[in-house]
Amino acid sequence: MKPLIPFLFMFFFHINLIAQKISSEYLVRSTYSAAGSSKSILIDNSSYVIQQSIGQGSVISTFNESDYVIRQGFIQPNILSKIIDENVPLNLEVIIYPNPFVDSISLLFKEIINSDVTVQIYNMLGQSLSVKKFKNDQSIELFLYSLPLASYMLKVNANGKQQILKLVKK
Repeated sequence: MKPLIPFLFMFFFHINLIAQKISSEYLVRSTYSAAGSSKSILIDNSSYVIQQSIGQGSVISTFNESDYVIRQGFIQPNILSKIIDENVPLNLEVIIYPNPFVDSISLLFKEIINSDVTVQIYNMLGQSLSVKKFKNDQSIELFLYSLPLASYMLKVNANGKQQILKLVKK
């Protein structure tokens, strides 16, 4: 039985190397998460698939060939696609502090605010948890006592612009 173990190891190692090649029949592309994305690109008559991975904590395996290093890992949910409004510029100039925060955050605008301000908090799955509107002001204090300790996404809209930032409650 022991001679079979090295054979099985070499067989699975070989299959893994074959599966990494773009033309392999063993290559499987799938996303095991709430969301994710991939894009096929063509460079010098070679096709490559690029998958989006946000906040990856670790690498599962690495494959080297020529000048390319490919790392396989976890695909995280594409939260931004659920939050961002594609029709609104993503260039609102706002500073948010402190981050990480305990009970509240302050928003300080680096541009003159001529409209009402909408602040929205999302969880890391892109679900809206809170929406608050404020009159046009250069600074806003937002109290977030009720949020549990976690990471969040904050979306701020004003002046026909938006900004999206990650928040951490500690």
